[in-house]
Amino acid sequence: MNSKEYWNNKIIEWEDSMHGASHLSFIERLASYFRKPVLFRNKTVLETILPLVDGKVVLELGCGSGYFAFDLCKNSKVKKIIGLDISEQAINRAKKLSQEMGLAYQCEFYRIDAISAQLPAADITVGMGFLDYLTAEEIISLFKNIRSPYIVFSLTERKFSILRYIHILYLLSQRCPKHFYYTKKEWLGFLAGKFGEINFIEDKRLSFACVTHNLPTNPKV
Repeated sequence: MNSKEYWNNKIIEWEDSMHGASHLSFIERLASYFRKPVLFRNKTVLETILPLVDGKVVLELGCGSGYFAFDLCKNSKVKKIIGLDISEQAINRAKKLSQEMGLAYQCEFYRIDAISAQLPAADITVGMGFLDYLTAEEIISLFKNIRSPYIVFSLTERKFSILRYIHILYLLSQRCPKHFYYTKKEWLGFLAGKFGEINFIEDKRLSFACVTHNLPTNPKV
């Protein structure tokens, strides 16, 4: 199974596990108890970019069904958010939800493999849980193609954590085709100084993850 097939089959149930759905498999019901760090990660990224997005264009890589995009639209005056995802199931649901919420004028969703596609220009590029499924070579190639001055990405770190080992077991049980953990030093090496000074947001509520960005302290991006 390749990544496209995996996520097309997996993403809907994975997302639903964080929204109190009742139709989950046993594994996803069990895994849902460990998803608080993911929810806190999304909240952290949202709060980090909110002061900077009014009148701006945001690109989200690995947007899933658009939940982050909808939260951003509801809490800011973002000009437009473009969501890209490899899963057709997720993009179809994102488009449907954006219509139902009256946010289609602000949100654009496309089923695209961001690794091989030409990325659209944006003011800020965001990716949460996106880099975890890319090889080092794919990450380096991706950042050569990003056309925005500012980036915000989550990073799952390769460090000792009981929850990380539980996460590894979960991925094995789901036959995930590929997943990677990187150190901060490796991450900075992938960027090769292209985006200037990189900041790390760390919090125990993020578990073995952190949020990385090069956003300015002045909200006038």
